[in-house]
Amino acid sequence: VTSPLTKGEHVRLVQQALAAVYFYPDKAAANKGIDGVYGEKTANAVARFQLVNGLTSDGVYGPKTKEKLLKLLSK
Repeated sequence: VTSPLTKGEHVRLVQQALAAVYFYPDKAAANKGIDGVYGEKTANAVARFQLVNGLTSDGVYGPKTKEKLLKLLSK
């Protein structure tokens, strides 16, 4: 997922969703570090989210990760 770097609005949406459930890493930044680039910080945030939520912690935002994140956001 990180090589080559994936960029765009879809990545920004993933980052915003992770920030909403307190997993996006740059909490001190005004925009929480949301930049639309699926790089190391995003992959690490996804991996931490997966680990905490009983998923395979590989840093890849796949269907199971998406499903779990959407469930948490809908609460």
